[in-house]
Amino acid sequence: MCLTCAAKLLPGISEALRSARAALPPAAVDHHLHIQGPDVTAELRRRVALSPETFAIFNAGLFQTRTGADALEALDAAGIEQGVLLSMAYTFASHRSTVEPADVAALTRRENQFNVDAAAGSGSRLRTFIGVNPFWQGALDELNFWAGDEGVTGLKLHMGNSGFDWRSNDHIERLGMVFSIAQGMRWPVIIHARGDGDYGEGETKGFIERVLPQAGDTLVQIAHAGGGGGIDEGVLSALDLYADAIEQGAPGTRQLIFDLAVVLVRDTTDPVNASLLERFVKLARRIGLSRFVIGSDWPSLLPPLEHNELSESQIDFTDDEWRLVLANRAAYMNERHH
Repeated sequence: MCLTCAAKLLPGISEALRSARAALPPAAVDHHLHIQGPDVTAELRRRVALSPETFAIFNAGLFQTRTGADALEALDAAGIEQGVLLSMAYTFASHRSTVEPADVAALTRRENQFNVDAAAGSGSRLRTFIGVNPFWQGALDELNFWAGDEGVTGLKLHMGNSGFDWRSNDHIERLGMVFSIAQGMRWPVIIHARGDGDYGEGETKGFIERVLPQAGDTLVQIAHAGGGGGIDEGVLSALDLYADAIEQGAPGTRQLIFDLAVVLVRDTTDPVNASLLERFVKLARRIGLSRFVIGSDWPSLLPPLEHNELSESQIDFTDDEWRLVLANRAAYMNERHH
């Protein structure tokens, strides 16, 4: 979730929860969860101290160390069998980082290991996507270290935290190279594609035309349904472009999917928000609901149970459509991991 998107969401949640649909089954998988070791916790707390207002919207759990056991407890409370851990190891190479450059490599490795170990101890209930800032000079060394490791399901990238500039040819080429490497390693990629600045058509077009083809037939999961949390014109514009690309059979779209993590609005009674939700539903149907999977971004705002109830109350899929989405499992969940 991005900091600039978060402030639009939290108020009004308790009211919406009371009207959530009953009798829908739990999700089969939460495809977007975060745990974190003590190093990430310390880094986030330093950033809070520097800019407390920036982080005021987030759940306090974001600033606490969380283990695989904590993730399983959150899944159990929601009746969800499996979950996907997205390592926040990219935190240390972020343009916002407070750590010394000389320490980035060791901290990145330790956080990725923390997530891999959590999945290994989960009895096959959890999968881990290691995290890296693709523009960090040590990124390729980190990817090569994990190549072939059966404890790694795939790669998580976060363009907002990584300082991505879609106007930079160097950034576009570097990102495309990382996608190509992931394809060679047979790793699916989960990407928070929205950068930190204004989110216009150029950013999504650049990604679709110049980066996504490098994935080949590798599965790519777009976090937050193309945004960074919330629904705004940028999200809808991005989804419209993805829909065009899918309809045209553009390279890299055969296994393109989207997660619904924090795809929420602040107040559904606001006519502007109601319109955004209605247009989102139309675009999701156009893309095909088989391409949408559940994710909560726990613990950024809500635990999986409350997040999914809220999502069901806001996004006006039919009950049958919701049952389809709740049952969807990304293909990487069906592959064998130890």
